[in-house]
Amino acid sequence: MLLRDVAGKRYASAIGEIAQEHNNFDYWSTLLSDASILYNDSHSQSLFHSNEITDEQFQSLIVDIFTGINQQGINFMKLLKKKNRLKLIPSINSYFQEIVDKKDNVIRGEIVTAINFESNLSSIEELLSKKLNKNVILNALADESIIGGIKLRIGDRLFDGTVRARLNKLKESLLDVKS
Repeated sequence: MLLRDVAGKRYASAIGEIAQEHNNFDYWSTLLSDASILYNDSHSQSLFHSNEITDEQFQSLIVDIFTGINQQGINFMKLLKKKNRLKLIPSINSYFQEIVDKKDNVIRGEIVTAINFESNLSSIEELLSKKLNKNVILNALADESIIGGIKLRIGDRLFDGTVRARLNKLKESLLDVKS
């Protein structure tokens, strides 16, 4: 699970201001996403954690790795390295995605069902988008332990209509009656 850091939020906010000023949200979104993927790849750990790489070598590597990286991107990556903050890249990416989503009127969520639900996902997203007046993007997960029904998390709201949740409520009610 991604651990998000307050410092990551500050960096993302600063990048958001730069992206707003230069109207290049897509550029920063791609750079941060790619950097986050690379950071989480076990084969590239030395790039982010080695103190033996000089600043010049680091710059050369990021220019080779991130095609189309501009001077602001290079400076940003060098700043993170200098401040020993490269480990914040996944956190920065996550917070920056929230900034982009807010700008684009997007809300993300997760839908959990007992069986694979991918085929019906677009119709649910469309329905929720109309209800919430936002562009809803859902990630579908299958979890047999919920037995049946649906669990939907959108933003900080959770709607639990699963059979498992109903059975747990019934169990609690029966235990309360016994007491």
